[in-house]
Amino acid sequence: MNDTVQTIKDKLNIVDVVSPYVKLTKAGKYYRGLSPFNKEKSPSFFVTPDRGLYHCFSSGKGGDMFTFIEEMEGVDFKGALKILADKAGVTVAYEKPENRNRRDKVYALLEDATVLFGTALQKKEDACKYLLARGIKKETAALFRVGYAPNEWRALSDALRHKGYTDEEIEEAGLSKKPEATEGKTEESAKRTYDRFRGRIMFPIRDVSGRVVGFSGRIFEEDPKHPGAKYINSPETPVFNKSRILFGVDIAKEGIRKYGFSILVEGQIDLLMAHQAGYVNAVALSGTSFTEEQATLLARYSPNLVIAFDGDRAGVSAAGRAAEIALKKGLNVKIAPIPAGEDPADIINRDVHVWKDVVKNALHIVDFYLAYLKDLGYDDRRFKLEVSKIVLPYLVAIPNEIDRSHFIHRVAEALETTDDIVLAEVKKIKTNPTPAVSGDREVTVAPVSVFESKGEMVERLLVGLVEALKDADAHALSEEVKSAIESVSAEGRLTEILSTPEEERKSLIEADLFLERHTDTKELKTAIDELVGILKRENAREKYRRNMALLRVAEKEGKKDEVEVLLKAIATLAREI
Repeated sequence: MNDTVQTIKDKLNIVDVVSPYVKLTKAGKYYRGLSPFNKEKSPSFFVTPDRGLYHCFSSGKGGDMFTFIEEMEGVDFKGALKILADKAGVTVAYEKPENRNRRDKVYALLEDATVLFGTALQKKEDACKYLLARGIKKETAALFRVGYAPNEWRALSDALRHKGYTDEEIEEAGLSKKPEATEGKTEESAKRTYDRFRGRIMFPIRDVSGRVVGFSGRIFEEDPKHPGAKYINSPETPVFNKSRILFGVDIAKEGIRKYGFSILVEGQIDLLMAHQAGYVNAVALSGTSFTEEQATLLARYSPNLVIAFDGDRAGVSAAGRAAEIALKKGLNVKIAPIPAGEDPADIINRDVHVWKDVVKNALHIVDFYLAYLKDLGYDDRRFKLEVSKIVLPYLVAIPNEIDRSHFIHRVAEALETTDDIVLAEVKKIKTNPTPAVSGDREVTVAPVSVFESKGEMVERLLVGLVEALKDADAHALSEEVKSAIESVSAEGRLTEILSTPEEERKSLIEADLFLERHTDTKELKTAIDELVGILKRENAREKYRRNMALLRVAEKEGKKDEVEVLLKAIATLAREI
């Protein structure tokens, strides 16, 4: 497989791969254009042909031609491999023909079932009235291909057999099942399958390409002798894995890219109502827990997520669990404040303007839980303990150090303590992490922090210059810059900045652009000295702020000796700023 990937990279130029999606113009050794991930007026999207990489400074996204196709087409690595292999004229032999034919048969069967369910809904007047009563217009139901499963034991199976499918194929597609108990039945009746979905409003679940892969059925006509769950979903099949798909993602992906964030709701009705209200960036869980694979899927389209679950305690808890998973995958997570006892569909059906305010007023998960716990009316000590137990794990889950430091400060303010104390508690949690849910190929999208300081930006640029100058055979100057960074920054900081592909790629591109503006050696050295000076002053400012926070605590606790030491340190730092 690695040989195939390299062959494709050798045959294709990343500029040719990106150009159909982004209008690129040459800028020195780079090509640049407007970000395909965010709305912007000035180009922040750069392609490096020599390295075969792209980086978008406005969204933080970047990688090679494969990750670009994954982002733009909403496919996984295998999907990107197939698209690029076709473009390069390379044959990929990673799947047996018989397995491909088997899946194609399941896709065809599920498509035929969708048509049959749609026809059945048109004939079921009271089911149509039910959807209208819930506020769902005919156009919305048609867009999502909502249908109805007749309340008969084998109506669907008989219709599919009439189309030439076998009982085994219908069962493999997850549309029928064998009786669970065989006692008292003849051998023939015990083996005979019956329809899995009966008397239910049917919601086809589609993959990112729009192919039907399964169904979710909501009870409409209940059989008193055989009561069923409110919702049932298709079982795992050759084409359906519930942990990797989100209801409505095929329609929502363009809306997510356009508006720069996704909205995650719990059920299909919520989803249909959200789209009907103009929120075409909404996706739904379909009665399952949020997974790492689903977080990765959403991250392909935008690093920003708003979770809008039901406003009861169960909904708040489920939103919290989903948020932790999303944070670990690099998403910026906000929670929409749904009023207690309501869900998105209820709110939209009652007053769409209220729903708009709910989405607009979504809070970052940390801010949401700080406010939520405050509203519960705990005394001061209980509030602090609850924050420690509930909020701190979210700080651990934030992968971006800059973003994490911002929210550590927010929590410290809420607890009336110092950032260092909160950080110490966070580190305790990090040493005893909870087991992560196993996932498939991980694609972490580092969020762009709006809280990135000047010092952090300068530090990253200097680190990039260390590597870029090596590439330019300016080893002496490279070592000089490296020594300057190490004399100013914390121990191990240089390695830390280059610890992720995203940061390394970003620092290298920034450094290359910097070198293009400073071609004269003397001028370059002067510019680097200025950068080092900025870094020294910014580091002094950070230490000054930290000591001021410690001073307030020491004064409050009456620690005179500590106050005196801190005042001297603050005076020294003030002269360095």
